[in-house]
Amino acid sequence: MVRREVVFLLSIAAALMAACSLANIGGIRESREVTRQFDALEINPDYRYWYLNQENNPFGVVGLDREYRLDDDPMWREVTTDSTAFRKVVGLVKSFPLPNSYASGFTIMDPQGRKIGVWYSSLAAGVIVDPQTKIVSISTIMPWVFSDDF
Repeated sequence: MVRREVVFLLSIAAALMAACSLANIGGIRESREVTRQFDALEINPDYRYWYLNQENNPFGVVGLDREYRLDDDPMWREVTTDSTAFRKVVGLVKSFPLPNSYASGFTIMDPQGRKIGVWYSSLAAGVIVDPQTKIVSISTIMPWVFSDDF
């Protein structure tokens, strides 16, 4: 009988932890307008921008409202929009998408559905937003660990 109660309590605890983590799931929605803005190198002056991976091999570019910031993942590098690096990484993301794919723009939303940023990449992404700390985590597949045949 005690074993059944322990299993029941562990199940309840797991459900509560899952519910708490779901409260921080943000959203991402494809947007032709965001694609057009990146293709035209139109930036939002209210956003800070980062790119994923190396300057010569970027996999995506994210822009976030200035009150938000990315988590401390070392794969992300902040870039200023008036730099040649920004133009370079956006161009490389567009010109060299994953095989059988193309770069698209997306709107990033917080858990309440408010727009907080943009994402430009050929990678799909998942977004977690901590509303208290305003820290955003973006998860993607990791093409840099796969072979060239990805």
